[in-house]
Amino acid sequence: MAVTTRRWLNRNVLAIGVSSLMADANYEMVLAVLPLFLILGLGAPVYALGLVEGVADGSSAVFKFTSGYFSDRMRHRKSLATTGYAVTAGGLGLLQAVTTWPQVLLGRGVAWIGRGTRQPIRAAMLAGSVEKEDLGKAFGFHQAMDTVGAVIGPAVAFLLISSGHLYRDVFAVAIVPGVLAVVCFAVFTRDPRISLPTRKVTWEPLPAAFWRLLVAVGVFGIADFAPTFMTLRAAEMIQVQAGEHAAVLSAIGFYIGMNVIGSLVSFPAGWLTDRVGKPPVLAAGYALFGAACLVGAFAHGTIGVITFLVPAGAYGPLVKATEDSFVGSLVEDRLRGTAYGVKHAVNGVGDLVSSVAVGFLWTRFGPRLALSYGGVLALVATASLLVLTRRRVSDQAAS
Repeated sequence: MAVTTRRWLNRNVLAIGVSSLMADANYEMVLAVLPLFLILGLGAPVYALGLVEGVADGSSAVFKFTSGYFSDRMRHRKSLATTGYAVTAGGLGLLQAVTTWPQVLLGRGVAWIGRGTRQPIRAAMLAGSVEKEDLGKAFGFHQAMDTVGAVIGPAVAFLLISSGHLYRDVFAVAIVPGVLAVVCFAVFTRDPRISLPTRKVTWEPLPAAFWRLLVAVGVFGIADFAPTFMTLRAAEMIQVQAGEHAAVLSAIGFYIGMNVIGSLVSFPAGWLTDRVGKPPVLAAGYALFGAACLVGAFAHGTIGVITFLVPAGAYGPLVKATEDSFVGSLVEDRLRGTAYGVKHAVNGVGDLVSSVAVGFLWTRFGPRLALSYGGVLALVATASLLVLTRRRVSDQAAS
């Protein structure tokens, strides 16, 4: 009897990808101008940006874990993920009415609770939609769609700001793709889970290889600060030469450039993980972030910004797609929600630590020390990953 295999680019992979494209257009449109809105529009100090990003990621981390854990034990996990998409769009919509930076923190925190709720469920649904040998391609495609949305959103923000619109106009327009993301996910995706979840809420152990991977993920997490700091650094590097308005437009352009590069590398990186293995590709992503930090810390002027742009754009999609496909390859389907919840929660806690630390260091000592902090830790994470995953290969060889 012939065994039929699923196409990796099926309806579910495509629908999840389009939903993510719309969602990214929604929040990346906001994030492209948020640091400028905070620092230039509201007069907030740089540490406020670190608090806004850190608290948002910290609150998201809690919901990532609980959402992932309970999604393995509930019948209607897709409905919970759909609610997460709606909460994200609604939280960012609140930014139209803010007048102080603590209010920005509230709106951003609400939005990231929604994002944290949907992420592990979406990842588990995506992993369950393809064969294990196609996980790299599926997550690479998803990340490519993600970053296409992350190009569209900032591009719209750039057009609005360059034509004289206000930051709040950007926040208003961003609601449209947010609503489309909710509709697309609710209508066109399906939950591929075959077996019904157990009703009893118990903790089942995850594989040792998953926990070893998580050590490296955690080290990288406390290095990987919010990309809005990179936008702010690009604005500073340009402002010295060109003035404030040109720096604002250049910073948004830098953000767009980051996401264009990310969209170009996402699928090839996912394809490569299915060919050469996930550890070397993930290590390359960690190392690229370290390189971006060190270039951003010490480069200056237009040439410095261009040199900063390439690794800053390439690392994010590379890391996200490879980490998620790596987890999917280590954990069986019935526990993937829990595993993704744990992994995303570790990411979120790391983002909280890194963004607050970088915001403090930037305010107290300047951007060079703040960015160097991230660069050095990223290189430590790269070494940790290679050592820990080599142990996994050795264990397999011994067995």
